[in-house]
Amino acid sequence: MANLWGGVSQWWSALPGNRKSMYVVMAAAIVAAGFFFVQWMGKVAYTPLFTRLEPREANQIVERLKELNVRYQLADQGATVLVPQEMVYELRMQMAGSGMLVGGGVGFEIFDQSKLGMTDFERRMDHLRALQEELRRTIVQLEAVEQARVHLVLPEPSVFIRDERPASASVTLKLGPLAKLTQEQVKAIVYLVASGVENLPPENVKVIDTGGNILSDGIEVLGSGSITQQRAAQQELKKEFERDLERRVQGMLERILGPGRSVAMVTADLDFNSREVTRIEYANPGVLRSEQVREEESSSTGGAPVPAGFEPNTTAGGGYPLLENQTSSTQSRTETERVFEIGQTQERVLHAPGRVKSLSTAVVLDGELTPEKVAEIRNIVAAAIGFQDNQERQDRIEVSSLAFNTAYLAEAENEMAALAAARAREEQIRQWVTWGIQGLGIILAFILALIFLRRLSQLSSGRMVAATLDEQVRPIATYAPPTLSPEEAQKRGKQEQVRKLAREKPDEVAHLMKTWITED
Repeated sequence: MANLWGGVSQWWSALPGNRKSMYVVMAAAIVAAGFFFVQWMGKVAYTPLFTRLEPREANQIVERLKELNVRYQLADQGATVLVPQEMVYELRMQMAGSGMLVGGGVGFEIFDQSKLGMTDFERRMDHLRALQEELRRTIVQLEAVEQARVHLVLPEPSVFIRDERPASASVTLKLGPLAKLTQEQVKAIVYLVASGVENLPPENVKVIDTGGNILSDGIEVLGSGSITQQRAAQQELKKEFERDLERRVQGMLERILGPGRSVAMVTADLDFNSREVTRIEYANPGVLRSEQVREEESSSTGGAPVPAGFEPNTTAGGGYPLLENQTSSTQSRTETERVFEIGQTQERVLHAPGRVKSLSTAVVLDGELTPEKVAEIRNIVAAAIGFQDNQERQDRIEVSSLAFNTAYLAEAENEMAALAAARAREEQIRQWVTWGIQGLGIILAFILALIFLRRLSQLSSGRMVAATLDEQVRPIATYAPPTLSPEEAQKRGKQEQVRKLAREKPDEVAHLMKTWITED
């Protein structure tokens, strides 16, 4: 090992300055290439372990990762913790087992360990904290909610019913970027908090966001439905109905004309009043149900007129009545009573809210189309939307053919294409540079190894030649007289030049010696 180090030192000392600089640059390039290669081979893919963390939560997780000797990275200003991809699931289970996934507060697990000597006030405060934290954990499960804070006000119970006061609550939400809660989601949060707290009416729950907007305003919480909410629901139904018709018309036109060559807009007038109509019809003639016939007949007998001054049925002389002057009569009557069953038809019609009163449709087509083509498309659109023009509905439809201004679309597409091409080119160049550096490092390392081995072999040969020359010239130096003649001095100078040449250029001297030996 000492001989090798001595040979290397002698070889390095014999090198000229330019070669030393070149070797130093090559060695630095090899070291840099090796460093990049090792970094590339040992690059670790990181994936999020937890996101949207509070500073206290992130600190707890980082401390736990340090205890486990796990490499980690922080992103999103410390709200996201990244760990190696192959360890993410194992670490999540460990964190869950250690109770680090429950958020920054303490829930009902605060009662897992009972404390002796707790006062009633401390117990009520712990219950309040736990209840607030449990509600917070539930609310943050919503996709649009990043963080939440719940504040409860629970009045002390009273022995008198008239002195009892209802509880109240306030919820503060931090929404995600571009996130928005619907009215139904806000209503769900209100009822969630009201149902989880004793004696808390929904109207006493207020929900706001970090921007200072009161989200619970206009939310119906009493069950009857406010006018504002009903109108909002009606408007939402109207918009959804219009969007559905527009999608149907737009999809049909895109198949006919191609994408981007048509625009369809539909405006609907809906009747949200509920009506009930009852109609009764009677059949004519009716059906005979019963018939009753009554017949009456009577007879009577009477005489001739009696002169004045005489009693009836006596003669003028006071004798027997005159039988030949008597008369008789007969009377009859028939009465018929019929009872008919009249047919009755009763129809009850209930008109549900949302009846279409009228539709207004506007369609604009790209390009100059013939009137026949426009009329044909108009008929197709009218059939698609259920066009009616009668007393009940007076729909309107307009179809126009105009040239679209697509210059900005072309510019946007060109910019997007140029941006994508630039990104792809940068990525490709970056990849090529990485491969080039790695390949150059490998090549330089191979070349340097070859040069080093070659120099070692040449150095060994040169040292052998120098030793041979020393043995040949030593006798001359030993037996030379103290005073040298000019010829001897010239010969001595040549010998010194040969020694110097053997030291400085051992490879050339070795090559010369091999040539001489071959000639001999």
